[in-house]
Parts: sequence; structure tokens; C-alpha cells
Amino acid sequence: MTNDLFRRQLATYASVHRDWRNKATHFVGIPVIVFSLLLIFSLWRFEAGGRDWPMSLPIATLAILAWMALDLGIGIVMAVVMAPAWYAAEALAGALGSPSAVTVAFAVLFVGGWMLQFLGHHYEGKRPALLDNIFQGFIGPMFLVAETMVVMGHRRDLASAMGTDAMGAHPLGKGDVTVR
Repeated sequence: MTNDLFRRQLATYASVHRDWRNKATHFVGIPVIVFSLLLIFSLWRFEAGGRDWPMSLPIATLAILAWMALDLGIGIVMAVVMAPAWYAAEALAGALGSPSAVTVAFAVLFVGGWMLQFLGHHYEGKRPALLDNIFQGFIGPMFLVAETMVVMGHRRDLASAMGTDAMGAHPLGKGDVTVR
């Protein structure tokens, strides 16, 4: 179900996402960034089958297919999450009404999401994984789903790749937050 590339990338990503505050900022920041990208790509349209389509649809579809290629189960969950996010981005773009308003909303969400990411890495004390490997930006959303599934007990096979026990806890000395 999970391929070796995904396990390696997930392990790399997890190694710089141990601190609970970093994870918390990522659980907000990553969805905001993904949503902002769906929003901005809704501005570009193309015609197919006699209908007008947003560019966000084929981009989201390609991302979902790539996530499924890395891990079918995580990819399916990503598809379930991405469908309403795509619809909401389309609805927001329509409600904002103008390309300039959509662009401003994108900028605010995109920058805000990244600010949360960097705040989290300040707490972590480690630089973001994607600064060393841009592919890690693609793994980030999968990490959120994998982390949630491991904690819920559904994907224990990913716990070791993430450096956690089957319930998502990090073994002592592996980045746990300590009180001083």
C-alpha cells in the first residue's frame, strides 16, 4: 500500500516535525496554504466539453493521483478532504467577484499559512524540510493525514517511519518537549 519513496520522505519530514507546537501550526498552516493555491488557480479557466473549468480542478486531480501513487490509503483520504476544499475555493472566488479580490485573498492566506509554518519551526528549532528538498512541500499534507491516522490507530504501519509509537507519541529523547 505504501511505497518506499513515501516512507523515506515521510521519515525525513517527520524528523523535523516533533514538537507539538510545530505540528499544531502545520495542522493550520498547511491546509491554509493548499486552500490558497486552489483559490488562486480558480482564476485561470479553460473550456472542455462545452463547459468552463477552473485550472484548480486538474491541478488538484493531479496532486490526488500523485498522493495515491505514494500511498493509496492516504491518497484516498486526501481526495475526500480536497473535494470540499476545492469546492469552497471555487465558492469563495465566486463570492469575491473580481480577480484582484481573489489575488488579495490568496496573498493573505498564502503568506499567513507560511508565517505559521515558520513560527512552528522556530519552536522546533529546526529548519523546514522543504528548504533541503522541495518535494517535502508535497509530503506535508500527507504527513498531516498520516499523523492523524497513526494517532487514531488506523495506520500503525507508518508509525515507525514517522519515528513514533503506534499512538503517535515520540519515544523519549526523540524531540519531545520537556519542561525546564
